[in-house]
Amino acid sequence: MQDNIKRGKHTLFWMKAVLILFAVLLLQIVLNIVGAHFLLQSSTSQYFRALAYLVGFAIMFNFIFTICVSIAIFVSTISFAINYLSWLHRAVSNLRLLTKMSFSPMGAVLLTCIPFVGYFLNYLIFRDMAKSQEKYMQQNRILKERFPIKFLNAWIIASLFLLVIIFVAPSQLGFLTVFSTALDQDWFIKILEKILIVVIAILYIKSFSAYIKQERELFQFHTEALFQKRVDEAIRERDIQRAVDMLRKSENKANSQSENFQADREGQKI
Repeated sequence: MQDNIKRGKHTLFWMKAVLILFAVLLLQIVLNIVGAHFLLQSSTSQYFRALAYLVGFAIMFNFIFTICVSIAIFVSTISFAINYLSWLHRAVSNLRLLTKMSFSPMGAVLLTCIPFVGYFLNYLIFRDMAKSQEKYMQQNRILKERFPIKFLNAWIIASLFLLVIIFVAPSQLGFLTVFSTALDQDWFIKILEKILIVVIAILYIKSFSAYIKQERELFQFHTEALFQKRVDEAIRERDIQRAVDMLRKSENKANSQSENFQADREGQKI
């Protein structure tokens, strides 16, 4: 079993970085909507001319800020993907050394990389990993806290809900119009999509954090067990060597006594 703690920490870091950057982008979108609404209401007031001078600067700043955040999200996403796939391969490899798994290390990576479908296949892979790891820890009586499977299930449900919102026409989502009476329906759907993306990321981060916590405990247990095994082997080898030395000493002592006895008999004959 190889150390996978650093890979898990790096993956979690980039996952949180993507979430924070996307939340900032979402906040910017909400502020833009509020600002545009306020500007339209002020278009007939005496302050409109004063506000109009700030529009050019606000548009330029908003454009530059959006580009910077988008680039940061792209770089963070690439870093997350690389670290995650590396972590996934090592995590499955470690589990296969301890227990049975439904997926091979390379198979788990390739299935996760399949466009669109791999996102949902990852749920099956992650669920299988969590169950296998928890079962092994239960068998060895080292399980301190159960894996929160509810977060993982909520993650896939929220993802499916987001999928419905994206691909189904807003006019067919009648149950959402109750909440969108104060806002334009299209804007409400767009904001809801962004909020769901943030919620989905938070749910996956919670699931991932719980898994790597158990993974760290399992690796510590394996390391301690391996160290204890080496100590026992060293003690066994020392005991064997001590027994061999004692046997040699007893043989040498017996040989010396035999030689002395023969020398005494020869002396008596003389």
